[in-house]
Amino acid sequence: MMYCCEGCGFLFRRTGEVKECPVCESSRFRSATEEEAKRLNVLLNKEEVTHRS
Repeated sequence: MMYCCEGCGFLFRRTGEVKECPVCESSRFRSATEEEAKRLNVLLNKEEVTHRS
C-alpha cells in the first residue's frame, strides 16, 4: 500500500502494519491519492532502471 505523510509529505510504500513515517517518524499519515501513487510509481521505476544499469 502507498502512503503520504501528513507531516513532511513523504510518499512511501509498505506492506503490513505502518506505525510512522520512515523520514520524520510522524504518526500522521494517510493512504496516497491516485495522483500521489502514480508519482511514486514513476519515481520507483526510475530508481529501478538506474540500479539495473
